[in-house]
Amino acid sequence: TAYVFISHNLAVVRHVADHVMVMYLGRPVEMGPKEDIYTRPLHPYTQALLSATPTIHPDPDKPKIKIVGELPNPLNPPSGCAFHKRCPYATERCSTEEPALRPLDNRQVACHYAEQFIVISRA
Repeated sequence: TAYVFISHNLAVVRHVADHVMVMYLGRPVEMGPKEDIYTRPLHPYTQALLSATPTIHPDPDKPKIKIVGELPNPLNPPSGCAFHKRCPYATERCSTEEPALRPLDNRQVACHYAEQFIVISRA
């Protein structure tokens, strides 16, 4: 049995889903098994969302990631990666080339530089 559960409450999503898809401006940016996404997010938007999710036992040493920058118009999204105007890791490539959703580390992720986050999350 499968169903689609759409929510901005990521704490609830973690309890009801086995697989998760994170979307930005209507585009999937990361999807896969919930534990992989919640413990090692590879897309910068997923990282920021999860860092802002309230928890019962917050880690005081884990910084919150603030999303800054220009909020894009969903009716006229920017070229390239939809998140590039707000992404702290964006390069020129991100502004011109839309990243494909591709398999990586037991999930699918749409980021040109996601491999770098695998190394960081395992360090």
